[in-house]
Amino acid sequence: MKQYPFPKGRFWPAAFGVMLFALLLLTRDTLISSLRLGFYPSQLAMLAVMVLTGLAFLIVNRNRLREILTDKRMLLMAVPLGLYLLAMILKRDWQMMYLSIAVCPVFAVFLTYFTDSRRVARAYLLILAVLSAYSLLATYGLRHLVWGDVFKPKIWINPAGMWFYDFGLCFTGTEPYWHRNFGLFREPGVYQYFLILGLYLNHYTANWDKPWKTWLISAVLTLTMVSTFSVPGMIELVVFAAFLFFDKGYHRTKQGRRTLAVLLAGLAAVVLVVLYLLKTKRILYGNSILFEFGDIVTRLTTDSESLVDRINAYFTDLRFFAQHPLLGAKFHPVLHGTNHNTTSTLVLFAATGVFGGGLSVAVWVKMLWDRNRRIIGNLILLGILFLSFNTQNLVADLFFWLFPCMAFTEQVLPKRTKEEG
Repeated sequence: MKQYPFPKGRFWPAAFGVMLFALLLLTRDTLISSLRLGFYPSQLAMLAVMVLTGLAFLIVNRNRLREILTDKRMLLMAVPLGLYLLAMILKRDWQMMYLSIAVCPVFAVFLTYFTDSRRVARAYLLILAVLSAYSLLATYGLRHLVWGDVFKPKIWINPAGMWFYDFGLCFTGTEPYWHRNFGLFREPGVYQYFLILGLYLNHYTANWDKPWKTWLISAVLTLTMVSTFSVPGMIELVVFAAFLFFDKGYHRTKQGRRTLAVLLAGLAAVVLVVLYLLKTKRILYGNSILFEFGDIVTRLTTDSESLVDRINAYFTDLRFFAQHPLLGAKFHPVLHGTNHNTTSTLVLFAATGVFGGGLSVAVWVKMLWDRNRRIIGNLILLGILFLSFNTQNLVADLFFWLFPCMAFTEQVLPKRTKEEG
């Protein structure tokens, strides 16, 4: 495939960074879109950003419109658009959710006209690292200034009745016993997806020129992941660290083995302290941040409400898919068929059928699967990422589709610049 990059200079890279930052803020899973702006205004704003990006690209490349419009990527963009809109029409299920989903892979493929997944990953990681550092500062620092009457931020109440301080690019709980880091997102369980995606991209896509950049970003994202106190996030973090240790060959170096020993010792110390405090019932309640670690153990070892809801979601979606395997059931019954339907992959199978669900699986497998890696390694990596977005419903989030669809396009169509063409 040919690429049609924007003119060289500082303006266009900066404009692209602003565009990606705006799209991240406006995704339907942030508190900015649900509380500050409202759902429909934020979705319209996101579409406007996408349209303006497309118009800027076409204006810059106005002399090559015929090449662009006859490019094979147009076919790749037509596939998701056709699949999801056709499912909507044939079922007569007039829900905007189909369009919201279809737009995401279409825009991801469009970006490959002028950039690639490595550049987008670098921009995403820089944005995410800054937002993560700020969320740590806000959650564990700025809140104390509010309680000390230094200043008073705006307070929001989400549909679940939770109160949040608005620190601009981060939202924090108003109560002293809320230690979980929400960042920009509607809940820490969503935040963990963006963070584990960032860790994967940081080590396998960004290809930084200096190793310290990789490890600095990894440190920020890892610390932020811990601060979410998300059970799936913690599992993903531990398994990904072990996977990375062996997949990158760090176990063959003395420094790698020493680092592993230190990390394991630290992890063991935290686990032992938490288990002791749980046994002595010293952190069952109270404001201690150790309570959050104890709560993770409780949620892992008991039938917690969130675990029951997620298990019910799996069975609910599988039932809908079994009843409507070709086109899926209508969206509203699927989304409201259980208390919290939080399984992205199965939601797509249940609501759009085997082809709509299969498309999402195909692009993720294409991005994560490495032929030079052992099958067990590929399956572990797939398990890590699939766990991250199958504990939340992210099917209409641009960043659920962005990198897998770009990677799929780049692997299916060989890359050439317009000068080579």
